[in-house]
Amino acid sequence: MLRAARPYLVVLGLLWVLPALVAGLLHVTLPDHNAGGQCEGIGFGCSPTPADTAPLLLVLASPFLLVAGLVGCGVVALVQARRRRTSAASGTSRPAGVTSS
Repeated sequence: MLRAARPYLVVLGLLWVLPALVAGLLHVTLPDHNAGGQCEGIGFGCSPTPADTAPLLLVLASPFLLVAGLVGCGVVALVQARRRRTSAASGTSRPAGVTSS
């Protein structure tokens, strides 16, 4: 069971979990004030602080990461189905991806 789920976990880990962790880490470690006394916030000539920019960028990237994760899972499913089909056609009884030693 875990062997079949591992590719999905890798794809989703790289495309969903890793960006969220990086944005969280950047939010905690970047300064929460703007240099030079520039006003903080969005609008009226102000800009968000570096700490607030990381989650904002994650929110802007999340639709693309969602689609990329779903496409990645679809590719994994197609590859696994193709391996199962070729394994069944050749008459081997071992699961796809398992080699004999």
